[in-house]
Amino acid sequence: MRLDNPGAIVENSLRSRLLRNYLEEKRPTGTLLDLGCGTRPYRSIYAPFFEKSIGADLPDAPFPQHGIDILCSATSVPLPDNSIDFILCTEVLHDLPEPDLFFNEAKRLLKPGGVLFLTSPFVVPIVDGTFDHYRYTEHGLRYRILKSGLDIDAIEPVGDVFASALTLFIKPPLKAINAVCKLLRWPGAYSSFNPLIFIIAVVPQTLYLILQKLPVLQRLYKRFNYGPLGYVSIIRKPS
Repeated sequence: MRLDNPGAIVENSLRSRLLRNYLEEKRPTGTLLDLGCGTRPYRSIYAPFFEKSIGADLPDAPFPQHGIDILCSATSVPLPDNSIDFILCTEVLHDLPEPDLFFNEAKRLLKPGGVLFLTSPFVVPIVDGTFDHYRYTEHGLRYRILKSGLDIDAIEPVGDVFASALTLFIKPPLKAINAVCKLLRWPGAYSSFNPLIFIIAVVPQTLYLILQKLPVLQRLYKRFNYGPLGYVSIIRKPS
């Protein structure tokens, strides 16, 4: 379970689970590009599978840059054509005003048969201010991907309407707590281990993740996946 962001425990944990399951099933190898890598929160999951990984993010990314190897945009990566076996791009697509440029760049970078593992938000609050441009349904993703000449292996929902409702419910109190912590110059208090945040956010999200695994409830959850937190798209460059 991912506790690094108390407001996104469900979505981060589900995305991590989907990535881990995919890698363990398909066992890809070669070179991975972590595009929009941030602090590389998924490195511990993908590192055992690839001989080499490259982290790329913006020069003005708002976090420590020790995990970033290349400073660039997601639509202009200074790497050769057909040089990457696997691209991991998490929660970046909605920030790009010209998504077609992104898909064309991914197609250029990937070797024939290479995979783009793409996550994108759907029912989540606006978090990146003026950089947050879009929300994509499964149909919108499918249109953009196929338009670029890439193939789709799968598009999977991340969560369901229950996960979305829970996330939207806990965001306002967490935002208020975060504002108070900043006002008091006590940023360390905005943590999953703060007792107040633990009760408001960690407990209900943990309960959801436990119930979501129960076989008796899995069929119910699948019937309510029309309003997920987001999607994971498994995209392949034609051989």
